[in-house]
Amino acid sequence: MTHSKAQLMQKLTECKISDQFKFKRGLQRLKDHQNEALAALEIAIIESADEVLKKQNLDITLTYPDLPISNRREEIAKAINDNQVIVLAGETGSGKTTQLPKICLDLGLGCKGLIGHTQPRRLAARTVADRI
Repeated sequence: MTHSKAQLMQKLTECKISDQFKFKRGLQRLKDHQNEALAALEIAIIESADEVLKKQNLDITLTYPDLPISNRREEIAKAINDNQVIVLAGETGSGKTTQLPKICLDLGLGCKGLIGHTQPRRLAARTVADRI
């Protein structure tokens, strides 16, 4: 064990969002004499933080075809950064489905969690996932 309970609490912000609450609760419930449990949590926290770091260091080059959504990329990115929820409407074929996830990736989203994308049908969702 190389980190104290307090140090591990601070490291939680580097972990995947889905892990943060679970790890925080685990650390809070630990008693001082539970060194094995603390060591196991330390390993899990470091692994989660390493996963995030690997995603942040991926060298991905995204291309944006000439679509209405692509042409307003900066404006959309600012809206995503400034708001917890945005509603974006546009014509069919404007690039909403394929370009929005790319904009999110460019913003660094998806490193600590997932970029969720809904489609009305399972087949459409699979097709979009394959295309992106």
